[in-house]
Amino acid sequence: MGYASAATPAGKKVALVMGNSAYKHAVELPNPKNDAKLMAETFRAAGFTVIEGEDLDKVAMTALVDQFTEIAYDAEIAVVYYAGHGLQVDGRNYLVPIDAQLEKAAQLQTRTVPAEKFLAALPPDPAVSIIILDACRDNPLARSLAKVLPASRSASMGVGLAPVQANGQSSGAGGLLIAYATDPGAVAYDGKGINSPYTAALARHLTTPGLEIQSALTRVRADVSEATGGAQHPWHNASLSREVFIGGDAAAQAAAVVPNAVKPSGEATSAAGANDVNWTVEQKLWEEASKRNTVAHYELYLQQYPAGNFATLAKLNLDQLKATATTQVAAVAPAGEATASASQVRTAVSVPDDVKLTVGTPETEALLNLDRNDRIDLQLRLGALGHVTGGADGTLGAKSRTAIGAWQRQNGMVETTYLTEQQHMFLTVQTDPMMPQIRAQFEAQKKAAIAVRKAQAPVRQKVAGQQRVRRQHHQEDTLEGPVERRGNSGGADPAGAAFAGGLIGGALGGILSNR
Repeated sequence: MGYASAATPAGKKVALVMGNSAYKHAVELPNPKNDAKLMAETFRAAGFTVIEGEDLDKVAMTALVDQFTEIAYDAEIAVVYYAGHGLQVDGRNYLVPIDAQLEKAAQLQTRTVPAEKFLAALPPDPAVSIIILDACRDNPLARSLAKVLPASRSASMGVGLAPVQANGQSSGAGGLLIAYATDPGAVAYDGKGINSPYTAALARHLTTPGLEIQSALTRVRADVSEATGGAQHPWHNASLSREVFIGGDAAAQAAAVVPNAVKPSGEATSAAGANDVNWTVEQKLWEEASKRNTVAHYELYLQQYPAGNFATLAKLNLDQLKATATTQVAAVAPAGEATASASQVRTAVSVPDDVKLTVGTPETEALLNLDRNDRIDLQLRLGALGHVTGGADGTLGAKSRTAIGAWQRQNGMVETTYLTEQQHMFLTVQTDPMMPQIRAQFEAQKKAAIAVRKAQAPVRQKVAGQQRVRRQHHQEDTLEGPVERRGNSGGADPAGAAFAGGLIGGALGGILSNR
């Protein structure tokens, strides 16, 4: 029996990428939308045609799957990636659109998208098909559904996703691989950063040139287990008839690791050169390295981008780690405002020309969709680089705008006081290594302020009580004072009664005379 080709043949590669964050009937998930963006960029950099969508309702999800089905029909490799809510009932998995409302048992069928629909969208053999689901988060919609399902079905409703065996789904020269963010029946973490631990690890390993997909997923499992303290263990099941290299074969890896290598003909290749490098992919690799802040991660970045945009800073951080020194933020600085030396260290990073030349406007900043927490984070990051925002209150007033403009000017950008998406990303990677301490300081100051308010509460209540008593006495004096001055006997005042009667009589006489 002959063995199939040892590597995935070069051909059409298509990826469907979806991320649902803004759920209408559940708490918004912060990361799936970011996760989808990262994976779409990762697949594009690996030569995939990407069909993507964010915050999709059921109609949009269904339409996108149909579009993918048609485009991927003749693909060599087809990938489906989904981040968002999912649930399992009776051993079947369902993915949840943002408009799903699961308050009736029948809505499981009418408001969700069965995972089988994604399996049916994959191309036939000999294609290699891959489904990746980062959809095992704690799901309030699943709990709502469990309350209205019949007892027999409610009992069969499990946590996380149900396992799907790939060997029962495909045959032939291609095959199927199914991957989850965590073990079946378990809950995955959304993460504290802008990406989930699982997706961050996928972006780091899945498209590594020369790395077979199941080896890449083994590395993903190790990274996620480490990042979550052993609480989350990604899972995959495969029935593949050949090795699959999502990022290309070993020859491509050699070209990627050695930028501007000289070909035998003397022509320089730019496989990973500065002119052709994908800024976003490099930025994400740097972001992960700076977030982890370990020797291994900085060395990995420098191996891939020895002359990259962040190489100077990576070497600096690497030297500091090896010398067991850490960058300190002055404890006396207001929350989010670092010393000038810290600012100088971070702004040593070179800014790509396309970031410098793109002009920020109110419209480009509006595309960032910054909510109040995002704006507080922005103010903390500006403060970490020494730019005074007047406090991290989530309101981008005059001082915050001045701080943005100062940061733009410092980094050679057009000073408009409004950010672009790339500028915001660049500010993020400049400041990420500093943020744990900045946020800890900010939270400590908030707790201290709350403690002061609680300590002052009894005093405020006492003062408020005294004010209420004074108001009450004033009202009583206003109403009862004249009676008390006339005496407290309770009898009528004849003079007063006569005066009042005269007024009434006069008024009536006037009315009658005018009729």
